[in-house]
Amino acid sequence: MEFKGRVINNGKTEGLAVVLDTPFSFIGDIDPNTGELTMHGNSQAGVSLADKILVFPTGKGGTIAPFIAYQAQKNGKAPRAILCDQAEPITAECAMTIDIPMMDSFSVELTKTIKTGDKIKIDTDKGCIEIVR
Repeated sequence: MEFKGRVINNGKTEGLAVVLDTPFSFIGDIDPNTGELTMHGNSQAGVSLADKILVFPTGKGGTIAPFIAYQAQKNGKAPRAILCDQAEPITAECAMTIDIPMMDSFSVELTKTIKTGDKIKIDTDKGCIEIVR
């Protein structure tokens, strides 16, 4: 399955998806030293985002989020890319700070289409993602 979306930050990559059903922030939702999700009560709590394609509905957070994303990247624990249903400025800034692909505004709700563990290929030159099952 292939879907077109809006490119927020350029790049090509592929990897396994980690899908969240709630908004995400680099502030408090990830441990930048381990890459693990710290979202207490979330079914994905404890899952590592290192080298994964992070998929979530929208972002949340504050202005220090890019610094935490940068710390996670320096520790080798940052996601490989970010896909969301609707981007917000702080998460976009995080993707740009650590220079990973980010896209949003797809014709489908990604959080209901992609499943954790799906292999995702991202090509922002074409403005699309491919779900490989």
